Amino acid sequence: MMKAFRGTILAAVVLIAALILVKVFDPAPPPTNKRGDLERPLFTFEKQELVRIVVERPDGVTVALKETPAGWIIEDSGFTASRTMVNRVKHQLHDLTARAMVVEATDDLALYGLGKQAITVTLTLRDGREIKLRAGDPNPSAVSYYIQPLPGDAIYTVKKAAVDYYSLSLEEFRERRFASFETKDVSGLEAELEGGRRLKIQRAGEQSWDMLEPTAMAINADDAKSLLGRVTILKAQRFVEDLPETGGDLAKYGLDTPRARITLTFGGRDPLTLRVGDRVPDSTADEPLAYMLVEGDRTVYAARDALLEDFNADTKSFRLRRFSRMEGLEVTQISATMFRPADGQPDDPTGLVTLKSVADVWQWGDGQPVSGSTPRRLAMRAAGLDAEEFVDDAPTSLARYGLDDPLASITMTDTSGRTITLLIGKDGPAREQEGEERPIPRVYAKLAEEAPVYLVERSVLEVLEDALREQSRKSDKDSDKALRREAIDEERGVEAPAPGPDGAE
Repeated sequence: MMKAFRGTILAAVVLIAALILVKVFDPAPPPTNKRGDLERPLFTFEKQELVRIVVERPDGVTVALKETPAGWIIEDSGFTASRTMVNRVKHQLHDLTARAMVVEATDDLALYGLGKQAITVTLTLRDGREIKLRAGDPNPSAVSYYIQPLPGDAIYTVKKAAVDYYSLSLEEFRERRFASFETKDVSGLEAELEGGRRLKIQRAGEQSWDMLEPTAMAINADDAKSLLGRVTILKAQRFVEDLPETGGDLAKYGLDTPRARITLTFGGRDPLTLRVGDRVPDSTADEPLAYMLVEGDRTVYAARDALLEDFNADTKSFRLRRFSRMEGLEVTQISATMFRPADGQPDDPTGLVTLKSVADVWQWGDGQPVSGSTPRRLAMRAAGLDAEEFVDDAPTSLARYGLDDPLASITMTDTSGRTITLLIGKDGPAREQEGEERPIPRVYAKLAEEAPVYLVERSVLEVLEDALREQSRKSDKDSDKALRREAIDEERGVEAPAPGPDGAE
């Protein structure tokens, strides 16, 4: 009796184990395109696995897009394929689910636009598999389209956005952004403009740029990015002409002697040179277009002429007002000296203050932590000074600005190891400000390593004075503590330690 019971239990265990193994190692079969399978995607693939798209249209035109090491192209022509179109196919079809099954089979495909008027789409995956479908007409409500996965007879409706773009004009399969690049990869830009004007800028750091022509100066990184952005967002409003390999007639577009030639250089790829020719005669006054050509490309485009607005701006407007090119939050060490009282009062603070940031905690020179926000305020104020006026780019004498014998010097080091020294000179003309009873006091300032002189707000000195006062109070407290410790030791009869060779205990 017991043996039979044990045998029954053993058989049940074996059956359960077999069922588990079947569940684990026998994956669910693919969709059968029956009504009960509507919740399953009609097609399933990883987006990055798509390598070719072929669209066969009822007008006899076939468009084939394929992936190459250099990106997606249109076969036969070699034109760059529209990234928008490729991404739309990937996004819409990789897990497309039917809204409804219409019929399991029909003898009248034309009723659904799936006969001779259908568009056939074939997708090829990296492993050689193919996914194929016919796209037909919209359904009576016009919010869904009929499709027929191939091979198969069943007809489904799917969302309109999944297939409606296959009937767009052939130009929509071409990439309209014809001069795109990653701005972070650009190392320099040079532009030859109308009237013999030249503009040349180069990257000085990850977030800093210098102008080399027409004037050597640091420029605002946002202005540099704006110039680059003007080029990289260019979009063809029209594909004007695909020139023969011999070059064609550039003169009729003004591209033989262009109004502007803009060359961008990169760290890891060949330069990109854009020519801007004549304005397109039939473009509107509200949105004028110009003929454009990327050297090495055979297509003439019509794109917005507004491209040149920033390039033709007054170069002085590019000038960097944050002349330190240092971020206050990245300052890790400060050594600042007030050489004499700022206002000529004997009780005004003078002297040297040294501060350093260790693990985001500001310390005095002796390693004791600083209470309060003064070090951070000094770093932010000194590194974040903006030039209110550009006074003198090549001063013949610093004495007129009080910078030959400066009032204060602030040396800062940041997280990258870069060190700059800010010199503060005498008072300059104050700035009148509407709504303020008193004008804003300003002082002359410059970087020790550079020539230009600027007018800046005097408030940086006020924070330095705060730091010196706090250091003075700390010094008084340290002296008081030392005296009390000596008095206690003397009362207890403890002999004070002999001074070291440098005078320290």
